Amino acid sequence: MVTATPAAAIAESIQTAWGTFLERGTRPQTAHASIYASAWRTCDRRMALELTTPEQLPPASTELLAKFRRGDDRERDLLADLTKIGRDAEPSFKVIGQQERFVLRDRKGRPAIVGKVDARLEIAGQRPPLEVKAWSPLLVDRIDRFSDLFEQPWTMGGAHQLLAYLFGAAEPYGFLLLDRSGLPKIVPVELGDPANLDRMEAFLTKAERVLDSVDAGVLPPYLADEPDECLRCPWFGHVCNPPIDSPDQAAILADPELEAALERREALKAAGTEYRELDDDVKKRLRGVVNGVAGKFAIKGRWGKQSRLELPPLLKAQYTKTDPKGRFTLEITKLS
Repeated sequence: MVTATPAAAIAESIQTAWGTFLERGTRPQTAHASIYASAWRTCDRRMALELTTPEQLPPASTELLAKFRRGDDRERDLLADLTKIGRDAEPSFKVIGQQERFVLRDRKGRPAIVGKVDARLEIAGQRPPLEVKAWSPLLVDRIDRFSDLFEQPWTMGGAHQLLAYLFGAAEPYGFLLLDRSGLPKIVPVELGDPANLDRMEAFLTKAERVLDSVDAGVLPPYLADEPDECLRCPWFGHVCNPPIDSPDQAAILADPELEAALERREALKAAGTEYRELDDDVKKRLRGVVNGVAGKFAIKGRWGKQSRLELPPLLKAQYTKTDPKGRFTLEITKLS
């Protein structure tokens, strides 16, 4: 007689097999001579470590690998759709040059910044680059214009990546295609914007500085006065240990979705507190109103039964159990 495997066990085995499948498709990271266009970092030291010893980083979790795979799948799907859309658009366009290799040399002639352009649009006599991103919806919802990408640490790399492609090909404009629920968001970027030219000049200078350090066999200095950046860095506490003050045994949660959610929570905190206070006040005023109208608001209330258990103190104490970990509270404070 064959005993049926419980559904939960089957689900768990599939989940495990899925993780194994994703891990098989990964290749170990190796040292490389040039900085990837998407690898702009606030910290020069981190960029140098990514160039010289990327294999020292802990392997990516299966959850992160799954997100990478989904991003690759969405990129293919969006570009396929864009190819069809271009035939009937006005003006019409073609999707060309997918995964076209890109090299930007520094002032010393070294290939400093390299990458692969997701695609180019052949439109109106131009070939603007197009970069596709499948970021967390929490990040995408906060992006309306290209400059918004520089407000979030998790999107700055993608912003500099597209600027490098524009600068290297001397293209006046390009596009960022952001995946999201519903219609994808297309964000234009103008290279001629003085702020963008300054950012690109700073990126190229940073790349030269990092390559100079690597060529000299030394690491750039620690990042000064930006502990937040250190605490979110995957090298922190593993290979890189800057002299910063941080809580003892603090867990380093390098999760862009969590950080975006915390930022959004912080932005809504004042409005949420005001809402709760108003809600409590309104409900106290309207207690007992079964049917009413106040301006444009219809009010309907209803009474319902409420039961409570009343026990003698001795009996209540007899059946009361205390769990030392039965309640968990959080205090979340934004670092200055």
